[in-house]
Amino acid sequence: MEHRPKTLAIPLSLLLGLFIPLAAQAEASRLGPEGAATLARGQALQQQAAELRQQADRILAEEEHACASRLLVNDCRNQAKARHLEQVNEARRLDAEGRELEYQARVEERDLKQQQRDADAASQTEELARRQKLRDAEQQEREALRQRRLAEKEAKAAEGERKAAERRARQEKKQADHARRVAEKEARGPRSSKTPAPATPGPDATSLPEGQRQP
Repeated sequence: MEHRPKTLAIPLSLLLGLFIPLAAQAEASRLGPEGAATLARGQALQQQAAELRQQADRILAEEEHACASRLLVNDCRNQAKARHLEQVNEARRLDAEGRELEYQARVEERDLKQQQRDADAASQTEELARRQKLRDAEQQEREALRQRRLAEKEAKAAEGERKAAERRARQEKKQADHARRVAEKEARGPRSSKTPAPATPGPDATSLPEGQRQP
């Protein structure tokens, strides 16, 4: 009895339905929706190719066993091998298509990762620039505060110096006024007494007789 190649028990649509929840969802965090679907389809095609190859080998073994009881054994086996080769080539085609789809998905994944790295680098650069700007602003604020305190200190020192100069000027003026009053007092000399001092007798009065002295 001649055996015909059997179709897969699990169609491609069902395989895709099985792989999308498992494989595609696992890759969804790294791939976009289209990339995840492409990866799932590629993996499903490779799985279909593997099952088709296994099925072709099983059918070939069954047909070669059946050919042993026929008259034209070699012809039967050649036909079985031809059908087997046809299925194997189809499996190879499906496997190649699946690998190409998976490669496309991996390329997209790689591009997305590179885009993410670029975005992270740009974000990091912006963050570093923002932090540097904050540090510069804080440094400028500290410098302005230092300059303001220095100016206040210098202003206080200048005010203290001004007041000290005023005190010295007042003290010097006070001393100058005192010295001037002393000098004026000395220039006027001692004041004369109200009671005149007794007259000192001249030399002639002492030489006269007592009766001739004038009172």
